[in-house]
Order: sequence, then C-alpha cells, then structure tokens
Amino acid sequence: MTRPLEMMREEVTCSICLDPMVEPMSIKCGHSFCQECISQVGKDGGSVCPGCQQYFLLRHPQLKGQLANMEENLRQTGQNAKKDTQGERCAMYGEKLHLFCEKDGKALCWVCAQSKKHCDLTMVLIEEAAQEYKETLQEALEKLRKKQELTEKLEVDLAIKRADWKRKALGPLSTEYSMVRIH
Repeated sequence: MTRPLEMMREEVTCSICLDPMVEPMSIKCGHSFCQECISQVGKDGGSVCPGCQQYFLLRHPQLKGQLANMEENLRQTGQNAKKDTQGERCAMYGEKLHLFCEKDGKALCWVCAQSKKHCDLTMVLIEEAAQEYKETLQEALEKLRKKQELTEKLEVDLAIKRADWKRKALGPLSTEYSMVRIH
C-alpha cells in the first residue's frame, strides 16, 4: 500500500477501538473518534481526550461528515484495489482475509480479528466457514427442489381434477343440449 493511503487510513482509524471510525465525532481539542467510543469515554458528560489528555465536555461533539466520506471512499478504494489472485484482502490493512466472524458474518484479516470489536467473538478459518455455508446452501437447495417437484405434481393433479369436474358438471347439460339440437 502506498504511504499516502496508509496515512489517510490512520486519520480515519479510531484510536479507541482501532477500527475505521463509525459516525466520526470531533471533540473540542480536534481529535476524532467513533461516536459510540467517545460517548463511552465521556458517558458522565465529560472526560479526558484519549489522544491528548485534554479535558472535554461531551455537550458539543461535532459530526465529521467529511471524515466519514473519506473513510467510505478509502474503504471502496481498498476493496477495489486489493482484489488479487490470492483472494480478497482487508480494505483497512491490506492483509489476506483468513478468518470469518460467525456473529457478524464478516471475513476478517488477522489484524482486524484482534480489534476490540471482534476479539471476544467466535472466529473460524474462512475455508471452514465457506464449507459450512456451502453445505447449508446445498441442503436448502435440495429442500427447495423437493418442494418445487411437489408443487408441480399438485398443479398437475389439480388441473386433472378441474378437467374432471368440468366434464361431470357439463356432462348432463351437454347431452341435453345435443338432444335439443337433433329434434
């Protein structure tokens, strides 16, 4: 990854959770954090900035829309640029995706798996998760095929019964009608 991209990634990484910022908020000293992270730090209305240790009040955090836009652009750039012959790579760190978080349903690199958001969750190798999902999908597909076959059989049976009912219902009428025409 090029140095400017790395520097931009550092700017959009929350220094509390070490993940890309979600709903970035800037406090009075100018440091930015995820809204949820800084709310936890300043849950009593104020606290000390994790970046510079300056006291802040949580009354006036500012949503940083430009920072959020930059983070999203970086994420998309990373996703487009990091696809290679070895498989997809992490948009944040450029590492190969090796793990799968079962709770979040997301593929993760080794670095992301160590973040606070994921470290307590169940992880499996991505190949194992893929095999499990493949088996689950095959089972579901087989059930759908059986239901489709049953539905088609029932539709054919229903069409036959309708034809029989029409024949029985119109049978006496069609006989009377033909007798009237003959006389």
